[in-house]
Amino acid sequence: MKKILMSVGWEVKRVKNYDKKKYPADVLVDDEKYWFLRHWPENNLKVDVLGYKKISLLSLIEKKILHFHLFQSLRILTKMKKYDLLIFFHSQIGIIPALFKSIFKLKTPLVLIDVEGLGRKNSWYLKPLIKKALSAVNLLFYLARVQKKDYEKYYPEIIGRTKFIPFGLDIDRFEPQNISPDNYIISLGYGGLDSRDWPTLFEAFGKLNGKIDLVVIGKESFSKNELNGLSLPEGVRTIPFSPLETFKKYIESSLFVILPLPYRAHSHGQMSLLESMALGKAVIVAKTPGVVDYIEDGKNALFYELANSFDLKEKIEFLLNNPSEIERLGANARKSVELYYNEKNMAQNIYFAVKDLC
Repeated sequence: MKKILMSVGWEVKRVKNYDKKKYPADVLVDDEKYWFLRHWPENNLKVDVLGYKKISLLSLIEKKILHFHLFQSLRILTKMKKYDLLIFFHSQIGIIPALFKSIFKLKTPLVLIDVEGLGRKNSWYLKPLIKKALSAVNLLFYLARVQKKDYEKYYPEIIGRTKFIPFGLDIDRFEPQNISPDNYIISLGYGGLDSRDWPTLFEAFGKLNGKIDLVVIGKESFSKNELNGLSLPEGVRTIPFSPLETFKKYIESSLFVILPLPYRAHSHGQMSLLESMALGKAVIVAKTPGVVDYIEDGKNALFYELANSFDLKEKIEFLLNNPSEIERLGANARKSVELYYNEKNMAQNIYFAVKDLC
């Protein structure tokens, strides 16, 4: 029996029965394979999962100063020899175990899935340590092709051990329910300006002539900084973070979705994009490096020029004036997720890349 340790950058709760209202990545069910590993063909797997535990002050130090999940990593070090394979979903967790593996010349294969874009934000004094850590990484997966540029620039030694894989969504949990749309557009928002380009969205929406509402789900209010001096336009409604079923109903009941993403040279915005696409919605999304691998402009979604409120306004008006385009884009969006950007494809891409390591 192969033993795998998988460590992830979010909280994972052990439950007795699988609840399809929960994200499969958030729960661990007895006698069931964890998350995308359920799509792996091997049945003789024993998988231990270590989730992130937020510890107030310590977590703040990790986020603001260290930029690594130090305390979660330390919990792993004494266990590494017990496993046939180590998988880290987030390089912030896996770098310290990789450094430990390099120093002590451990043989256990180690795989990183680099979501946040390793390299660009690291201080000069950390880069030598990261280089040493990466020397012990057997495979590094990345979810946005743009990230390869950073590896080539900062850590060229790892290039031969990297592989792009598209992120995949559990499409069964985002099956369209054919809900008749209401007269509103929806935007999915979590966090401030580092996560969403609110000024461009509100400037574009404020210029519209027609009577249409904009619902922002995931936000209770906006700070002055997030509005960048703008007033919240008339017709904007905010809805706080909601349970998954409520969240899906809001998306399906909308005319279409807008994702006002800021520039990020790494994986960013893919989850919100693919959730909307899986629910059969047309999406207008900023053309950023994190999503260009997932979109064929004009076929399964519409791009607008980054931070260009006039272009975004034009795209909104185009869909409002062309209901058939909303339907066509939404149908193609669903097909794209079914064919390419699903959890099973992601799992199999990872499996066939790592199966010979152990």
